[in-house]
Amino acid sequence: MERWLVTGANGFLGSRLMKFYQEKYEITGAHHGNLDITDEAAAAEFVRAAAPQLVIHCAAISNTGTCQENPGLSEAVNVNGAVNLARACRETGSRLIFMSSDQIYAGNRTMVPAKEENTPELVNVYGLHKRQAEEEIMAILPDSVCLRLPWMYDFPWRGLKSNSNLLGNLLKALIQNCPLTLPVHDYRGITWAMEVVKNIEAAGKLPAGIYNFGSGGTLSTYETARAVLAMVTEGEDRSGLLIPDRERFAEQPRNLLMDTEKIRGCGIEFPDTVEGFRRCFEESPEYMTGMIRQ
Repeated sequence: MERWLVTGANGFLGSRLMKFYQEKYEITGAHHGNLDITDEAAAAEFVRAAAPQLVIHCAAISNTGTCQENPGLSEAVNVNGAVNLARACRETGSRLIFMSSDQIYAGNRTMVPAKEENTPELVNVYGLHKRQAEEEIMAILPDSVCLRLPWMYDFPWRGLKSNSNLLGNLLKALIQNCPLTLPVHDYRGITWAMEVVKNIEAAGKLPAGIYNFGSGGTLSTYETARAVLAMVTEGEDRSGLLIPDRERFAEQPRNLLMDTEKIRGCGIEFPDTVEGFRRCFEESPEYMTGMIRQ
């Protein structure tokens, strides 16, 4: 049985990877309780003991506000931690998949979806450190794969970590009948986490390099929310729950849309953002009918 090591195993993406592949692979989970990835010696010892063929590095400080307020912490975890794992993988001969971010494209001044080779101005600490980590990882371990992930969502399944995401925010607005304000000048692909999870096996066999890895689309966050709300309410008019924010990003629209041509060329397909939500609902009937609640 092939051995995997997943960092951030208790996190939003890592916990789903652990659950989905637990019977197919021998998986070791690294988390706050058993590994400090900022400790180079500890990281090397942990990877050496696990002896994985594949390391999937999900651990990160992913809250952009936290990174902006505490760049030292962001650098320690998002850059130095990733570098420590890359060095450990080089020693053990393990392949590394690094979870990067679409925030690298936050300085995109065009409305064209960004390709991997695009190098817009890095305008926030999180994007800066993810890009720096990519560069250092590829220098240490040239066979690595870096996946630039968009904003992800999933239902709050019991036993799995939740995060702040569009689906959760919409469901909360519906349940509490509390309007949700969303920007109309913010364009981004939004991806069901399970689509990323299901494609990780194929990602482990990709040629080395950097890939945009998630759903594409053309809609703003507000437009996406309107489409998703219509699915959830099955035609009932609840549009009053969404308030358009026309001021945020008005002077310079934010475009985090990613061009996915490169990953499609490798045989990995993601649905567009709205279709991804539809699949999520269709494949989660027990949640949609109220059988699972949190």
